[in-house]
Amino acid sequence: MIIKNTIAALIPLALMAGAVFAQGEEEKASPAKLMLELEEALPRKAPETGQPVAFAHSVNWDKSIEKIGFVLVRASGTKVEPHALFLLGCCLFNSHEIEQAKATFEDLKRRFPKHALCTTATDQRTGKSLVDQGIEDCGDELQFRAVNKVRKLPQPELDPASATTLHLTAGRVTIQFYKNVALKHRENFLKLASEGFYDRTRVHKVIPGHIVHMGDPNSKVRDPSRWGKGDPGYVIDNEFSLVSHKRGTITMWRGSGRPSSHGSQFQILLKDQPHLDFVQTPFAEVVEGIEIVETLSRQSRNQYEAPVVDCFLNGITTPKK
Repeated sequence: MIIKNTIAALIPLALMAGAVFAQGEEEKASPAKLMLELEEALPRKAPETGQPVAFAHSVNWDKSIEKIGFVLVRASGTKVEPHALFLLGCCLFNSHEIEQAKATFEDLKRRFPKHALCTTATDQRTGKSLVDQGIEDCGDELQFRAVNKVRKLPQPELDPASATTLHLTAGRVTIQFYKNVALKHRENFLKLASEGFYDRTRVHKVIPGHIVHMGDPNSKVRDPSRWGKGDPGYVIDNEFSLVSHKRGTITMWRGSGRPSSHGSQFQILLKDQPHLDFVQTPFAEVVEGIEIVETLSRQSRNQYEAPVVDCFLNGITTPKK
């Protein structure tokens, strides 16, 4: 997800604002108890610097939304209500319910215009109130999704009928494509495979335990200085979605400075890499043979990060039509 200022980082500030009135409340006072319930409904960790995407993907936001909603019903008419609304907006944002998050922040601002969250409680990075910053972040995210045609998907679904086998020197690896994600990338890959484009290309880059990179037609010749620079003569428009780049994901390489996906080069990921979300396009997953790819990634490498012992993609068996 592209987030200029991740709303998750603002949650502790809202809780601090709520603590001002919570302190001093007697044990029987419901606002203090409700604030404690709000705190318990939130993730127990904060996002690491520069890793808002990884944080957003690592939390069960739906569970937090459910808990906050339960508190919100009982907090109606109390001092806790605006805080519950703000935190609900934050969690909705990080669960990708951007329209609902924006509506929640706007409702909070309309109903409680003089509340500290709308006035004095500010994001130190921008100087704006927490609510205004939330509304702005939602607007930015909605604009990004509109421009890049990002689709909201319930969950990526693999298509068992699409099972395809990569015949590597190191062994056979079976993959399946998504049935509701990156369909142009799927079509392109299968087209190239059926034409024999990938046959006898080399695995031209490995990073131990991280990625295995292949699909360059230049790698058919024994000149590693040219590997990684070849293509089929075209690029593919990005097909961003809510699929996270986890271990076993096959993603089309984009490369530094490229506005679109590469036409043929792809990577198999060997660890979760959420920093690639909304940067590259994932289109398939390894369903058998990930251990073969893992072992391959740990081969000795030359100065070009290619395996010293050649590993060829000898051919690809595509599904019968």
